[in-house]
Amino acid sequence: MSSSLSITFLLFLTSAFCVAQNTLTVAAAADLAALAPELAQVFEKANPTVRVRFVTEASAVLAQQIENGAPYDLFMSANAKFVDRLVLAGQLAPRPVVYATGRLAMVWRDGKHHNMNDLAQKWVRFVALANPQLAPYGAAAREALEHAQLWPRIKPKVGYGENVRQTLQLFDSGNADAVLTAAGLVMERNPQMIPADWHQPIVQKAGIVTASAKQKAAALFLRFLEGSEAQEIFARHGFGRASR
Repeated sequence: MSSSLSITFLLFLTSAFCVAQNTLTVAAAADLAALAPELAQVFEKANPTVRVRFVTEASAVLAQQIENGAPYDLFMSANAKFVDRLVLAGQLAPRPVVYATGRLAMVWRDGKHHNMNDLAQKWVRFVALANPQLAPYGAAAREALEHAQLWPRIKPKVGYGENVRQTLQLFDSGNADAVLTAAGLVMERNPQMIPADWHQPIVQKAGIVTASAKQKAAALFLRFLEGSEAQEIFARHGFGRASR
């Protein structure tokens, strides 16, 4: 009995070790939180020996963590400049891919669509945006409001989240009457899409961490992101395809 238990325990440890060895840890931008499980599921179905684990956070934060040696295998950024910077520093492999274009959307407390000028009305007390210094969606939201000539009137009532997911939480907590955030996080909420030409394109790039010991599996996942199955998932979640 003791011998049998020992063999079972060794098999368990071996299995756990193999799973750990074949698990890709993907540092993913916060706007990917809603679709990450589906991306993982579809990829794992086609590649049953590989598991995918997502860590979602603001792109700026993830980039800094990679610079400091965080043990990620792949970086999916909502801001292409962070990927380009890490490639130049040698911390991401050359030839990153553009996997999507982010779309900006607005959701109102009453769930309806309104004229954007209503943001300046007195009944709108607070507007939630992602921090433009950290999140590309925050920068895009400010550009869109400037395009609509609303920014000077909106600025005093803006509340900032560190990333798009935190910004949405700020709205959900009742502390804002409207939120401008990633369409990918609010597609089930009847979002009001912001015209893409009201702000600079939110080009999203992915690259392989050069320190990763799982280069082949990471390369498989990178190719998967460009393929039709992944692109269909991005499209259903409100993303567009970026030109290279």
